[in-house]
Amino acid sequence: MKNLLTTLLYSITIVSVSFAQTATLKVNLKNTSLNKFSVWIPKLSIGRDYLKKSFFEVPLDKDNTASYTFPITEPKFVNIYCRSSNLNTSSTLNYQLYLSPGDSITLKADFKKPNYGITVTGKGSNNNQPLLALIQEDDIQKFDGDTTPNRVIAFIKNREFVNKKNIKEYVKLYKPDVSFLNAYQLNSSYYFINSYFSFKENNKFQIGESYKRNFKKWQYVQDSIFKISKIDNSSALTTSNYTSFIRDFLLREKERLWQESAEHQEDFYKKWYNTDVKTGAVLYNQDNQNLLKEKIINNTFTGKTAEYLHACVIDEALYEANPNNIVLIFENFKSKYPESAYISWYEPAVNAIKINQEHQKLTETMVFANNNGLNFNSLNDVLALVKGKTVLLDMWGTWCGPCRQEMEKNDKYLKEHFKDKGLDYLYIANYDQKNEEKWKELIAYFHLDGTHILANEKLNKDIMDKVKGTGYPTYVVIKKDGSYELSKAGYPMNRAVLIQQLEKAIAQ
Repeated sequence: MKNLLTTLLYSITIVSVSFAQTATLKVNLKNTSLNKFSVWIPKLSIGRDYLKKSFFEVPLDKDNTASYTFPITEPKFVNIYCRSSNLNTSSTLNYQLYLSPGDSITLKADFKKPNYGITVTGKGSNNNQPLLALIQEDDIQKFDGDTTPNRVIAFIKNREFVNKKNIKEYVKLYKPDVSFLNAYQLNSSYYFINSYFSFKENNKFQIGESYKRNFKKWQYVQDSIFKISKIDNSSALTTSNYTSFIRDFLLREKERLWQESAEHQEDFYKKWYNTDVKTGAVLYNQDNQNLLKEKIINNTFTGKTAEYLHACVIDEALYEANPNNIVLIFENFKSKYPESAYISWYEPAVNAIKINQEHQKLTETMVFANNNGLNFNSLNDVLALVKGKTVLLDMWGTWCGPCRQEMEKNDKYLKEHFKDKGLDYLYIANYDQKNEEKWKELIAYFHLDGTHILANEKLNKDIMDKVKGTGYPTYVVIKKDGSYELSKAGYPMNRAVLIQQLEKAIAQ
């Protein structure tokens, strides 16, 4: 009997623990044509989220209801997002939930009611009422173009004041859990730094010379908030404001170092590469993206935050089809964080890159123009090279993320579709004269069968001016008679549109 009782109690414990490792969300939407809603989990958000770990969709049934069970070992923020379009109107519901193990919440929303008439009931509902959870998008973009930070500072401070007032009212009305209050306040503590830093870094490109003149004013505010808010804070990784900020910081610090490498070469290469300008410049030019970001992380962040940002670097590289040093970075990552859950996330994709790199080689079907085409100065020179052929011209660059992405997604498919149909391929790399080694590596990596030219500045300008190209990649269809037209496929490439355009050109 004693053994039976012990077994029974043990079984009950196992069931309780198992239940406590999940949280259930039921959603019911009214007056909408939606057939699904989206879920975003900030803690899992790794930049571009190449593997779709943090963002996924949940289908609704015929009654516009759905139930989803989250595997959860600790409290976390979860965003529910859905955009409804009904005839002439559209509206977006963006709602933030704070889920804890054992929660069972029902969320109801009506798209015809003010603020969607949201009600939240069930276990954990005291942490998830609309007073705080209905996310209003900041209209901070209305200050774009401001040459000084005064107005945007006042706006952010006012929003902080409103948020503090709302949380006091919320506590009084709903008596939320202490863990929720702590998490909410931690997220709020990074609202100013995230909002200001993001606005400042985007706005500086719009105001140009005015930013340089007023740099000290913008920078003084940034320096002040950087002293107050910890940049390296692993306890804040569960919050959207913090993870958004540090991802942005990594991007902008990389851009700042690009500028420093040109303006203060000796100091830059001594600090970041521990060498002289000549040696450091070679290393820098080989990879001023992935390896440079790894250096920034190691210099600025520690522990879980560094682990998270290393995963962001890998994720971004996969998303942008940038294999440069990513195998090395991943091996360093595994050595430093052998228990990291991110290893199983990214290992298959990184292994595929490794295998491809081990087998990559230039072949006789990858043809280089004489002297790499550096003597070509105009589009007419190029047209003479391909005279009598139907050609797809790809204006790209080794440094161009969208170029690499489009190559990875479309190049193989297009070549299979047009095999033996009379289509030739011409790839012109731009702003890459210092990157010849990387240029050839990527040609082999992406298996770019066709003719290759390394453009000088005159050639680049002449082609882009004549075809009216506005960015990279730019695709041009060259016909047998020497006429040409810009691709109609847009970006991201609508492959079906380009195929139709190419088939018409071949037929002519």
